[in-house]
Amino acid sequence: MKLVASVTASALGVFLLACPSPEVRPAPTPDETAVAGEPTPDTTPKPKPKHEVDPAEKAKVQQEYRKLALKNDCSRGFKNLDGTWRFIGQSRTPNHEDILTIKGTRFTEKLTGDPDGKHLEADLSGEIRCLFKNRVLVMIDKVVPEGAYGNTSGDQYPCDLLGDIAMSGNKMLMICYYDWDLRTAAGIETEFERVVE
Repeated sequence: MKLVASVTASALGVFLLACPSPEVRPAPTPDETAVAGEPTPDTTPKPKPKHEVDPAEKAKVQQEYRKLALKNDCSRGFKNLDGTWRFIGQSRTPNHEDILTIKGTRFTEKLTGDPDGKHLEADLSGEIRCLFKNRVLVMIDKVVPEGAYGNTSGDQYPCDLLGDIAMSGNKMLMICYYDWDLRTAAGIETEFERVVE
């Protein structure tokens, strides 16, 4: 019995001597401790937008569009644009209504709805100037209350006018490029129908 205990103790000693000594390791990083499927910590860089507009190119296009807009008069280019238009498209904002009234190059717009569960009404006014073909420059002079629905006084952005505006003039699709990314897929579509009085 003593021999068995002695042999077992000797074998255990040899085994312990054969094991490498413990290493000092740095503390694990958050990436090493993250569990698959769980969100990464806030230190992760935010993903970039799919397509960024070059600031220098954006400024150049904005300057060119402003020059064109000052030379052109939409009342000659879009004779069927005058009148009152009602938004008829889809909206993620509950109870959304949009009434756009255009007279010559001037416009007013009344926006109402319940974004974030709270009722919000906004009045916008400004100018719509022709650029070329079916593209116009929307220039917002005033927004009340400022910032409503993402609009601010002084905003300017190009829009394409599509639909039967040249024919019957009763429906219009506006594709607007709020961030000046002029790729067709980047535009936001808004569909209007003429209010017949």
